[in-house]
Amino acid sequence: MQRMTIPVGKKFDAENPAHVDAALKVAAEGGHGTGWKVQSFDSKTGMLTLWRQSAVTTVTREDGGGDSYRVGLERDTKLSDGEAIASRLESDPAHEGYYMTRFEPFNGRATMTKLTDSEVRARSAIATVLGVKPWDVQVKATTGGGFDVKLPQNYVPSRHDDKLDEIAQVAIGKPGWYFTGDAAKLTGKVIPSTPPTFPSSIPYPFSKMPTVTPGVLPPIPIGVCLPERGDKQGDPIALDTDASPHTQVGGTSGAGKSVLLNIAIAGALAGGAELVILDVPAKAIDFDAWRPFVRRGGWGCESFQEGAIVLEQLYKEGNERAATLKRYGAKKVGELPRDIQLQMKPVFIVVDEVTGMFSMDTVPKSLPDDHPLRLEASSKNLAKELIRQYLEKIAAELRFVGYRLVISTQVASTSTGISTAFRTNLGNKALLGARATDGNRKLILRDPSSAPQVPDHVKFDSNASRGVGVSEFEGRDSRVFKSYFATERDLIAHLATRGVSPRTTGVETFTRPDPQLVAAMFPELATIAEAEKDANATRFGASPRELESWEVDPATGKPLTGFARANAARAQLTVVERNS
Repeated sequence: MQRMTIPVGKKFDAENPAHVDAALKVAAEGGHGTGWKVQSFDSKTGMLTLWRQSAVTTVTREDGGGDSYRVGLERDTKLSDGEAIASRLESDPAHEGYYMTRFEPFNGRATMTKLTDSEVRARSAIATVLGVKPWDVQVKATTGGGFDVKLPQNYVPSRHDDKLDEIAQVAIGKPGWYFTGDAAKLTGKVIPSTPPTFPSSIPYPFSKMPTVTPGVLPPIPIGVCLPERGDKQGDPIALDTDASPHTQVGGTSGAGKSVLLNIAIAGALAGGAELVILDVPAKAIDFDAWRPFVRRGGWGCESFQEGAIVLEQLYKEGNERAATLKRYGAKKVGELPRDIQLQMKPVFIVVDEVTGMFSMDTVPKSLPDDHPLRLEASSKNLAKELIRQYLEKIAAELRFVGYRLVISTQVASTSTGISTAFRTNLGNKALLGARATDGNRKLILRDPSSAPQVPDHVKFDSNASRGVGVSEFEGRDSRVFKSYFATERDLIAHLATRGVSPRTTGVETFTRPDPQLVAAMFPELATIAEAEKDANATRFGASPRELESWEVDPATGKPLTGFARANAARAQLTVVERNS
């Protein structure tokens, strides 16, 4: 601070601008320069005292050896002058490479510090997120390529950390970088890291397989979530059917639905559930390994008609369970007396390729009403309509009777028979496929705009992307995850150690629904079978050839027809290949 005193006479008026301007002009012409301001006037002596801020800066050293210049500010500098002063100082060739890092107008000083281009960029990005001026944030590069940060008072982790993580990857560093902050100390770090990803395969953790808990089905481990950072492990993810009993699994061919379904089935069996499986007859062999584990009458894969009977019986049983709950005043199976809970086991119902079950066949109307081809198409369509209705009823009406429904499909839209109401009742969602389209996401996920996308570095990595999808489970944030991997053989072998063993005899007759129930609901099947028998007799002569065992329905003794025959032929081919 510079001061000087000049004589102006006792008649000088310090409040008169003309008098003040004249005095300042005298000071300037007297060789004292400009920039002076009135500090005080002594009317007794006629002496005027002037002051001005020194133009000389003082060089200091900050901790860590970084060069900094402390610059004095004029006495009446305000906070709002910060940008103008920073611009003036930083554009001065004398301060090249230096930036204003502190602005303290009430203390009459500012600090200029030498910063690298990366430090300037990091400081600006962080200040923008926090809504403060760049000089309110202190940034220093670290030897690892990251940055140490001193934060302003308005830093709030819950409000700022997600955005700071984002700019750490986009504006400051690369994908995988992240930010950590300490609100108490007002410090933070921008840390370089690699993007989070998945290994090519994640072995199924058999030690985490559920155990039997009466009245409930424990959460079923299915995979691992994508970690938030590359240096962290992903959290395990489980299908919690207690939070929401029904699940929709979507994904294109080869996306990993079958692996996920196998893991879910094994987990449900280990947890004490009974198993029911429905599939289009042409694909029944996909679940052939699990057929010996299916409950009595729970195999609905041989024909659409048998699938309809399986669901009809489940629906009737579900209503009986509901009546039991009402009788005991219970809202769920876990609230029933223990002996009733043991009788009322969870039922895990897997329905694969549900769109194939809902898609109606074309009925050849040019044929007579009693023609076998017309009868077969009409019969299948009736069965498909019943399947659709029973599935919708089970999903909507039987949420608390211990039923756990898993619907798997490639395409799920109203045009394929899957109504919006039906999808809504499937509370848990899993979309398999790293490259799922926006259309896939809209048809499976409840809120596709909020659900995360599979990152490009995972999507385009053929190893990391196998079995990857997006989950939207009830009570949990939507996550990118990768399913565990285990073969059916390994899963079944481990189940045996838990005392869950397959049936070795009578599988064909035990698992299929009662043939009398099928015949009663679909009497036209007998006509179709007779027509098939007559056709065989005509084809092979007056005396039809003797059919092989695989061509005959063991429950009825009648020749297999349609999809049932095709499926049995495929199974026989598999047996022949294994034996050879």
